[in-house]
Amino acid sequence: MAHGIAVDSSTWSALIVIATVVAVSCSDVHNDGSEPEFLNPMKNVTVALGREAILVCSVKNIGEHKVGWLKAEDQTILSLHERVVTENRRIDIDVDNNTNWKLKIRQLQRSDKGCYMCQINTHVMKKQIGCVDVKVPPDIKDEETVSDITVKEGENATLACKAKGNPLPRITWKREDGQKITIKNQPKKTLYEKVLGEPLLLNKVERSQMGHYLCIASNDVPPAVSKRITLNVNFVPVIRVPNQILGAPYGTNVRLECLVESFPNSVNYWSNTKGEMILQGPKYYLEEVKTNYKVKMYLNVQNFEYKDVGTYKCLATNSMGHANGSIRLYEIIVPTTMPTTTSTKTTTTTTTTTTTTTMTTLATITRKIVPPTVIPSPASKRKNHKIPEGDRKSGRKSEDKTRRRMNGIEEADEMETKSSSHRASRGSSWTRRSTVGQSLGVAAELMALAATAAGWPAGSPVNAASGLVSLAVAVSPPVLLMLWDGCAP
Repeated sequence: MAHGIAVDSSTWSALIVIATVVAVSCSDVHNDGSEPEFLNPMKNVTVALGREAILVCSVKNIGEHKVGWLKAEDQTILSLHERVVTENRRIDIDVDNNTNWKLKIRQLQRSDKGCYMCQINTHVMKKQIGCVDVKVPPDIKDEETVSDITVKEGENATLACKAKGNPLPRITWKREDGQKITIKNQPKKTLYEKVLGEPLLLNKVERSQMGHYLCIASNDVPPAVSKRITLNVNFVPVIRVPNQILGAPYGTNVRLECLVESFPNSVNYWSNTKGEMILQGPKYYLEEVKTNYKVKMYLNVQNFEYKDVGTYKCLATNSMGHANGSIRLYEIIVPTTMPTTTSTKTTTTTTTTTTTTTMTTLATITRKIVPPTVIPSPASKRKNHKIPEGDRKSGRKSEDKTRRRMNGIEEADEMETKSSSHRASRGSSWTRRSTVGQSLGVAAELMALAATAAGWPAGSPVNAASGLVSLAVAVSPPVLLMLWDGCAP
């Protein structure tokens, strides 16, 4: 359909007058009652922004009458019959069988939203109204939306996000890193994949809630839009040390580690055992691995040696405060490993030599000390008379000398002579029991050692005899004396 040229207001007035005259003349011509009529009501349309909107006005018995389109809000004339008179080149008129008069609006814009009037220039003007609704995809209002927000740990945070569009957009919140959103509704805390509504309220925020949040606006008109809002949480640095005591052999490379949490980002450094700041160089290699508000600090000590032993510190400081951690570094002594064959052979030889020497000594002692004099003679036991006081004193002296002889002080034959003289009397019972018990104990031990030195087995007669003697020593003195008396003829 051809578009009309631009006209001023006086021209529009003239056109309206002409239309009126035509309408009057037409009404004079059609006086038989067959006037134009609308076939059905005009339907409203809803079209997405950028698409084409079409309003249809169906008329019968149009005859010589004319159909015109106007913008209802301001009465702007868009077309007269098949001729477009507006300057808007996105508007066109299409007529189907002189019945369906179509108003087409291409590349629909927000300003095209509204109602349009279809007129028939009868004597009494007939009209219909149809409305165009423009579906507008969402658009976030930057002037009413925060971009970044910073609070202290423990405070409340409000994330605001406004959007426009037709229909009114819905607001959905998500975390950009995929983690869940923490909502604290006292006394419980709930985690959500997404949160609907605006604004997003976060109570008593924690450092773990820090990060980027997405405000997503949608209204079923593609495309949906989103805006990133960053939540910063300020807090004092915190340092954790996985290994506070670390050991390594000299000559190796050692790696010290500290874990730092802070915001704003802290200044991190290491100090040596003297408290001096450690700088990058051939001796020390410094590393940092950052993830959000977390930092892993590494100190690599090359060729660990004696002067590197001591306590090292990792330090962090920001506008909120500072923190430090300590690591004590010490030497691990690696044991020297000897060859297995050589070690076994040396040990065996040493043990054999020592044992042989000991056996030789004991055998010599046995041959030297074990006389038959420790067993009292039956003849002396049959004598039953009192021993004078002088003899008792002599007996005590003899007992002392016997002890000294057991320690190797006197010769064995002298011990035999003195011991026999005082055992002749049964009156000195306590002296006799003491001497006999000690003598039997020593004899039992020496018999056992002699048997071992000679290589006799455990069940040999000598070992059995030493066992009987030991049993006798273990018996109480009265019983021992009774047994001794029982042996007398």
